[in-house]
Amino acid sequence: MDFRIRQLQCFLTLSDLLNYGKTARALYMSQPTITFQIKSLEEAFGVKLFERDRQQVRLTDAGFAFREYAQTIVDTVDAARECLGGLHTRLHLRVSCGPVGQFVLLPAVIRALAAQYPDFELEVSELTTEQQMARLPEGKIDALLMVGALPINGMRFDPICKESLVAVVARESPLAARRSLSVQDLRDTAVIASRIKDCRFHQPYLHSLLAPYGVTPRIVESPHSCSVQFAYAAAGEGVVISTASMAACTFPGVVFLPFEEPLPPLQLGMSALETNERLAMKVFRQIVLQCAETIFLGTQRPAIRKLLLHQPQPELYQEQRAAS
Repeated sequence: MDFRIRQLQCFLTLSDLLNYGKTARALYMSQPTITFQIKSLEEAFGVKLFERDRQQVRLTDAGFAFREYAQTIVDTVDAARECLGGLHTRLHLRVSCGPVGQFVLLPAVIRALAAQYPDFELEVSELTTEQQMARLPEGKIDALLMVGALPINGMRFDPICKESLVAVVARESPLAARRSLSVQDLRDTAVIASRIKDCRFHQPYLHSLLAPYGVTPRIVESPHSCSVQFAYAAAGEGVVISTASMAACTFPGVVFLPFEEPLPPLQLGMSALETNERLAMKVFRQIVLQCAETIFLGTQRPAIRKLLLHQPQPELYQEQRAAS
């Protein structure tokens, strides 16, 4: 079976007007072309769709039956064309977050998007690091929020803030009574870390972090979820090494303690493919940097403002959408 959408359009218009001349004028085609298109469609299905004599044109029973199917096909094609044609300007984005992104920055981003771009569709997925690294290059997610720079080919990394490290310990632990924790305390206390299958970098990072202090961490593996790891800590299974801004969140059964030693801070930012120049990506990056400038104060604010200066202004987004 071989037929074209144009033949269906000719069929539907003729079935409405029941006049070959009027159909030809309506479609800006010649009458012989309309006749050829209808004949080709009838040959494709092996049925007669119209009866025609000198007085009138009318649908056959097969024509009446086929009309509903033809209309459905044309409507589906029109919907597909509209959807595909608007992908570049449609404000829809799929993101995945690190813990600071999910608990600290994301709420402000969602509020700002709702206020400034109410038609923006933000789809958030909770993924492991390994899933993030696989799905970003495949185009299954568009951006990673508040993660470290991952080794992904063609990735653009926008640094947002450097986070100092803190220890997350059980509220019932004797360590919780202290004002701070020493790295040396980790000689006798397990450190909770993501499973290798979820994140190949977490455990090696902890080893390299503590190695300068002569400490080899005893790792207790946990699922990748920050909430689950904090639950492990609350249960007394070990200590989680987390970022300072997470202390602003409420998690039952744990306390956050600064380290006595000057551990190197963790650089967090937003990652996306360099080739992703969609309007939604530009809008999202702008909103993220605006919210980050407000949330992460102090020495980090000038660096974020410098990034903002290189972003298009919101008015340009409206102009670009209107032009599209």
